[in-house]
Amino acid sequence: MLEHILNWLFPDRCAGCYRLTGNLFCATCRERLQPFPPFPPPPGLDGAWVAFRYEGELIRAIHQLKYGRRRRIAYALGDLLATAVGPLSADALIAVPLHRDRFRERGFNQAAEIASRLCGPGRPPLLDGLVRVRATNRQARLAASSRAANVAGAFVWVKRTPPPCRIILVDDVLTTGATLAACATALRSAGAQSVSAVALARSLIGDSVVQ
Repeated sequence: MLEHILNWLFPDRCAGCYRLTGNLFCATCRERLQPFPPFPPPPGLDGAWVAFRYEGELIRAIHQLKYGRRRRIAYALGDLLATAVGPLSADALIAVPLHRDRFRERGFNQAAEIASRLCGPGRPPLLDGLVRVRATNRQARLAASSRAANVAGAFVWVKRTPPPCRIILVDDVLTTGATLAACATALRSAGAQSVSAVALARSLIGDSVVQ
């Protein structure tokens, strides 16, 4: 009830169109979302699925989430992803981690916030344990050929118990898949057998995507 009262007094501004709609991502912007077509998984992943094209209103929403630090936008975007992916067949979900310096700067991990909305009854649990141990340059600033080297060895499984056999990684934006592949390498080294990925968005022109 309190949330409804606050939303009536201070309505949310849509992250996609900036209108005072009372929703973090309004119905009009949701209707404009374009599904991303099926594609072969990037090297290093057993499968990959993306919900929407990275364009228009969705770009603006993701930028406000990551660089404007509007954390609550992740909940609206996570709900969109949860509806789009439907049932997930895996033992666990793991969000792509941020390095502690980036986490301190932003205040939260946007991938983890989105992934939290994919959990619930009948869905895989969200686990931690995968850590980004090395700060890396922003992938968006690098050529595709340099991205794999940039994140190689950047992730480590730190728990004493091995990760589950079947894991789905969750991220906000997928580009070349280099970051996800580096995560998968660390998880397989620790004992995982199958590592796939889901992401909210991807550009049809991969190198133009901000990650």
